[in-house]
Amino acid sequence: MLIKKIALIAIAITVTGCANNDGLEESVSSLTQKVDTLTNKINALTDEVASIKDQQSMNNESIEGVKSSVESAKSSIDIANERMDNIASSYKK
Repeated sequence: MLIKKIALIAIAITVTGCANNDGLEESVSSLTQKVDTLTNKINALTDEVASIKDQQSMNNESIEGVKSSVESAKSSIDIANERMDNIASSYKK
């Protein structure tokens, strides 16, 4: 009986010792590498989004400046047109 228990324990130890842990370690290593890669990509995309937001803000400021210039030009054109109308109405045949 004692010999059977010792033989059984020896077989269990042998099977456990022969278990393939290399595959598991490779999988964990591969997953860790993939997580690191994805983290780097997320950081790069976050930086890119921040850059795009800054550019959009500058574009909006430029658009506001152009709008102001256009309104000023339109006002000047309206004044010039009014003056020309006044000049034209003063020369009657």
